[in-house]
Amino acid sequence: MNLLNRIFTISLSVAFFATSAFGEDENCRYSKYRRLHPERCEDSYIQKNTALALLGGAALVGLGIAMANQTSSDSTPSSKITNQSSFPRSSYANYELNSTIQNNQIEANYSNYQNVSDDIDFQTIDLIKHSDKFMRNYAQFDTINYAWAVARGFSGKNATIAVVDDFNSYHGNAVYNILNNISSDANINKYSVTNGANQFVSYNEIANTYSKINNVDIYNNSWQIIATEQNNAATSIYNTDQTLKTYAQAQQYIYNETSVNFVNQIIEHAIRDDSIFVWAAGNESLSESGVISAMPIAFPEIQGHFINVVSFDTATNEIAWYSNQCGITQNYCISAPGSAIQPDDSGIRVSGTSFAAPIVSGAIATIKEAFPYMNATEITELLFVTAKDLGEPGIDSVYGWGLLDMEKATKPVGKAKIILSNNTIRPLHKINISGNVASAIKNAGIKMAFFDDFGRAFNTKLSDNIHIINHGRAFDKLREDENNSFPIFNKFELGIQKNTLFEGEDFVSNKSNSLMNFVGYKNQINFDNVEFYQNIRLEMSYLTPDENSIISDISSIYSTTLKFGLKWNDFGFEMAIPNQIIHGNMSMNIPTGRDTDGKIIYTKQTIDLTTKPIQEFTLKFKNLYMGFVNNHDTKDEFYIMTKTKFAF
Repeated sequence: MNLLNRIFTISLSVAFFATSAFGEDENCRYSKYRRLHPERCEDSYIQKNTALALLGGAALVGLGIAMANQTSSDSTPSSKITNQSSFPRSSYANYELNSTIQNNQIEANYSNYQNVSDDIDFQTIDLIKHSDKFMRNYAQFDTINYAWAVARGFSGKNATIAVVDDFNSYHGNAVYNILNNISSDANINKYSVTNGANQFVSYNEIANTYSKINNVDIYNNSWQIIATEQNNAATSIYNTDQTLKTYAQAQQYIYNETSVNFVNQIIEHAIRDDSIFVWAAGNESLSESGVISAMPIAFPEIQGHFINVVSFDTATNEIAWYSNQCGITQNYCISAPGSAIQPDDSGIRVSGTSFAAPIVSGAIATIKEAFPYMNATEITELLFVTAKDLGEPGIDSVYGWGLLDMEKATKPVGKAKIILSNNTIRPLHKINISGNVASAIKNAGIKMAFFDDFGRAFNTKLSDNIHIINHGRAFDKLREDENNSFPIFNKFELGIQKNTLFEGEDFVSNKSNSLMNFVGYKNQINFDNVEFYQNIRLEMSYLTPDENSIISDISSIYSTTLKFGLKWNDFGFEMAIPNQIIHGNMSMNIPTGRDTDGKIIYTKQTIDLTTKPIQEFTLKFKNLYMGFVNNHDTKDEFYIMTKTKFAF
């Protein structure tokens, strides 16, 4: 490759380059004006359509080289395009080379974002936003909600990133530093695509560089083939009349523009190492990205392993004036801040899709740290569906899926759910449970994992998802005179009654209709027309957990009921401590997370069911009862009731 053009401009502000890049007309910085008046905003360097460029925008514009023997294959496809109805996945690898390219616009399936709990307080967010690193690029980091990922403890640890760039100039180091700002604990390695004379090496040499890299999660590529509307844009893989080529024809065009070895190395690393290639879209202000960004269309086997990045300008709140748009790459394209970025403490600010790409690469690294069991396709889809929609509703040809959002990407997506040890999936929601056992469960302080639509594990407290409701002592009063016991000797009795110690639902449930056995002692003393009585019971319960519950086992439960009272003519008064559990435990298989291979981890938790006593006070007049129940873990109860019996 021969050096065609070399432009190296360092600008201390975006405004300076905005006036120099497109001549004297300052309106050219606005994309709408530029498209209406292309003759006033012509940039000489983009006419070199056979050149490679580092996509530095305002900071680093040129450094291009000529490409030899570049031809395109424009032939008529054999059939029309078919519908692509879902997110592009690697399953499209089973395509026929002679079939027509599939690249229809897909529908964005926007999930409902759900916070199970408010995990981060705004004071923490405010402290992060006022750190030196954040303040250097406040607008850019704030617009992608970077502080939330930091507050959740994610900094790219254990993720490996290869920065394939020009490290013989400021460009590569600026990209490296931006990436290091976003994912400071990632393992970031530098690989240069230029020689000592600031010339791009051949594509085969770049391929050889790739071949020496192993076990890398993310490849950041902040360079692209310089394009025009007619040449080397992503649509160059189509025919000149914009009809669709076959896969073989599209692939041959990319082979001609690069090299077979270069393409094969990208495909091999993407599939073998489950890597993600992040590519800058280009800086020619075109409606299409550079042709390298079209690779996932021509080579569907890397769909899910490739993200095309356009630059968003936080000053104008639209796509940056220099940035190429997503165009036909919209199904795997995302927007990120790329204008007026300060990579280090030098004071230099840079602009370009080159500097939007490492922000996306850094975001991927934080996801790899937080959820190491996610594969490349899951991570790319996660970034897409959590992006902030920009432009036309849904996926569009300007912004793709929208603006990167690191807060949404690091919190649950969709509906939260529990995965039980028997692989049953239950929805996570606030459930109602009652009875004395319910208090023991809520007070046990158990932490558990729930899962979102991507199968990612998040932490919550079991108690936050439990609401204890009053059992209703008035109903027990209605049943307490039922003939459910018989005397054995003297004042002792044996009997059975309905078990009301625990009534659960959903993922914390037991089988209903269980009974309680008891042995009791009754005694009464009369003074004139006043009767004093006492009733003491020792109760034994056998609860059976539901198979679709986190409860795995419940021991025999022993409880006591104490009653003391008096009767005087039609009046009565009673004090009681009903169903106080004195011994028993419950075992639970609690999901607590996922290991690095994605296997769900379950931890056995044993809960002591011993409870604090509940006090009940009752006044009676004839058939009228008025009671008050002092509950410890739920609302106190007050009831007025009457009861009578009918005989037939």
